[in-house]
Amino acid sequence: MQMLNALLILVFVPIFDMGVYPLVGLCRINLTPLRKMATGMILAALAFCAATVVEVNVIKTVVEPPPPKECLLQVLNLVNGEAVSVEIKGHNIFPDKIESYKDPVGYTRLPLEDVHKVLPVTVSQNGVPHQCELNVTENLAYSLILYSEGTVIKCKQEKDNIIKSEKGEAFLRFINTYSENMNITVGSVNFFAPSSYGISASLSVERGIYTQVTCKSDTKTYHIDLGLLDFGATYTFILGMGTGTLELHKMEDVQANNVHIAWQIPQYVLITAGEVMFSITGLEFSYSQAPASMKSVLQAGWLLTVAFGNVIVLIVAEGAGLEQWTEFLLFAALLVAVSIIFSIMAYFYTYVDPDQLAKLAKDDDNMVKLKEKEKENMDMIDVPKSTKM
Repeated sequence: MQMLNALLILVFVPIFDMGVYPLVGLCRINLTPLRKMATGMILAALAFCAATVVEVNVIKTVVEPPPPKECLLQVLNLVNGEAVSVEIKGHNIFPDKIESYKDPVGYTRLPLEDVHKVLPVTVSQNGVPHQCELNVTENLAYSLILYSEGTVIKCKQEKDNIIKSEKGEAFLRFINTYSENMNITVGSVNFFAPSSYGISASLSVERGIYTQVTCKSDTKTYHIDLGLLDFGATYTFILGMGTGTLELHKMEDVQANNVHIAWQIPQYVLITAGEVMFSITGLEFSYSQAPASMKSVLQAGWLLTVAFGNVIVLIVAEGAGLEQWTEFLLFAALLVAVSIIFSIMAYFYTYVDPDQLAKLAKDDDNMVKLKEKEKENMDMIDVPKSTKM
């Protein structure tokens, strides 16, 4: 996608010179170089606004890691029957009852008073309380898995992976509620889920639709339908025995990526159009308006301002500690502010005719040569004549 900017520049330069600018001229709009540059800055600001919209929608599917002295927690209720209530001592983070096999809506932040904490948990069903413990550490995410053994509800906690795959793969794990071990093969990846609420490792698989997944127990082979495993998602599959067949419950721990990469194209189009109108026009303007003796100096000054701009970007990106979408908004606001100042200064600018500059430069050269010739003549007059002996 980064090559798109360079490709669009090659395409946009002739399009603007032979298409856009002449069409604007036909509308009787005097599009001076300074107006082109101001418009280019506005287009660049719009590009950052477009990038902000894309980034905001991207981070909606991302689970942010918890800050210090906090952890993330979700509850997976595998207890049959009525909904259960979960109460963690000193915290009321689950005020509503949790239905059996219901997909959690997301992770909940659990405040901790220290780096590591052991918290008592009370799980109630039909008014009957059951006690267990939660052993958590800051900056991590956990799943609290509730299951029953006879009439007793027990808890099991599992550390979760909330980081999305950089390759766009899906992470998945299996919880085996059956009394036999399970070996599951998803594509080329093998999972082992021990019996009696054993949990497999969380492994990544390629994005795809998996309808005939082989699942082998100690005594029998099954085929299960996992459906679509989407880009960047994390899934938990609950395996259990139904009436003569293997039952499957699918839960999505981390949402799949739902923003297509093509949504980056508008921002590239806008930033390239702004670059063509500002950078190319600016270089041409500074060169044409400078006297012959200052053209190289002005080109160097232009590159110096680019260097200062890169320093500002480095300071904001590395030192400010802002979120990505906030950085984009900041750059957009700076561009708008600078374009306003630039437009005010451009309004009072008086253009210089390049031909007139060239003529003046030529006259100056002629004047210098004339003065040098006069000086040579004066020197010859002042030399004394030789005397004959």
